Amino acid sequence: MDVDGSAFSGEIDQNLLLQFSCMNTTDRDEIINQMQRLLGPTLSNNTASFFLDMTNWNLQEAICCYLDYSLPPKTPSMSLKETQTQESAVTPGTCFEQCWSIANTGTEGWPGSCRLVQAGGECFSATPVYVPPLLPGHSTTISMKLVAPTKPGSFRGYFHLVNDKNEQIGDTLWVEIKVESEETMALVDQLAALPISSSILEEQAQVPQQDDQMC
Repeated sequence: MDVDGSAFSGEIDQNLLLQFSCMNTTDRDEIINQMQRLLGPTLSNNTASFFLDMTNWNLQEAICCYLDYSLPPKTPSMSLKETQTQESAVTPGTCFEQCWSIANTGTEGWPGSCRLVQAGGECFSATPVYVPPLLPGHSTTISMKLVAPTKPGSFRGYFHLVNDKNEQIGDTLWVEIKVESEETMALVDQLAALPISSSILEEQAQVPQQDDQMC
């Protein structure tokens, strides 16, 4: 591979590598020069010597070790497919469950260390949930137990799938919940139980109100 700083592009000339490997030279300076010719002049003598010495001065193994060390690892990917809110409104301090349907949209499988954590917004007392390893192209559903705030209002929280280094994987997930007082919830339930059809309510709303004025 060609070298541009610490990033590599393209492929190492395999014919050139084979030619160097067949030289069987014992001149360490020459082997270092061969490694620098293959990987680029930005590779220092000390770095080349370190990896060559680690592999008993085997040029091919030294190059493989150097590339494994230098190239950044591939990051897993995740996309949100669907948000499944169990409750549209809850009373203050109520426990509720939130579910997300997510998919591995990358080319790498998820490691077993991935977990879902709250990353911001209103605090919902969320406990991190570990996510099983998921192969590319597969989907799964994550469920998390949350606790609503103790005051009425509309609240939103944000969540990230992270790896063992706390690096975010894929989309940001969220939950939005409306907290209403017990009195308000009870009144809503009572109104919903009244035997009045929506069409009657609409007709009543359309009747113009008359002013109580004396002619």
